[in-house]
Amino acid sequence: MNTVNPNHIDTLQTGLEQIMLRGDTWRGELPATVSVSGVDTGFSILNQALATKGWPSKGLIEVCQLGFSHQEWHLFTPTLRDTEGLIVLVNPPMLPFAHALINAGIDIDRLRIVRSSRAEDFVSSIVELCRTPVCAALLAWQQDLRLTYTDLRKCLLAANEGTGLYTVFRPATAQQQSSPASLRLLVGIQADAIAVTIFKQRGMLQGDTLIKLPLSSNVEPLLPFHMLDLSDLDDSAALRTKSRAPVVSIRGRK
Repeated sequence: MNTVNPNHIDTLQTGLEQIMLRGDTWRGELPATVSVSGVDTGFSILNQALATKGWPSKGLIEVCQLGFSHQEWHLFTPTLRDTEGLIVLVNPPMLPFAHALINAGIDIDRLRIVRSSRAEDFVSSIVELCRTPVCAALLAWQQDLRLTYTDLRKCLLAANEGTGLYTVFRPATAQQQSSPASLRLLVGIQADAIAVTIFKQRGMLQGDTLIKLPLSSNVEPLLPFHMLDLSDLDDSAALRTKSRAPVVSIRGRK
């Protein structure tokens, strides 16, 4: 008959107690104490909704996007403007408009662009950049590449080693897929607001949290043409039209 060594039991109990004392251990009924510091998002309402009171300075942020309407720039520009160090873009869907970045207060001399045509190169680029101290912010667009859970796990582990802002942009359909990312958001743009849904935060058990961040008036001309005459979504999700300029038919005019 096998007997249990009491020393082994004491060792297990000691190890369990040490784990329970860690701030990132989640006990289920209560949110874990988040030890990661936050970086100001530039939106007070968003800071309050995030466990780190800002973008996490460690870990991987995953943004699932409804289309490509530059909402990522509206969302992260306030932080990028105050970031020191290099800002690296991996596979941006379009070349950033330098004049718009300058007007937004972003130093384009600190901007670098990396192109990766294969998924393995895309992941390797993220891993190496996260481990580079001079890279203060990393924005990477998945686009048509296929990423596995293991790929994202590699990115997360590398992001945990750094102290910058590390973000991967994925299509909205990726929301239904499992991901190890520390923070997961669903982001879409409306006529006068950015709709941000927080559906995963490290150390917290919660339902989806919807936040609407107002757009500044100078952003309006950058919206897709089909949204320029639409106001915000009301609570019933019905669209209300709002005339921004008179439209007059010229047919039959002399």
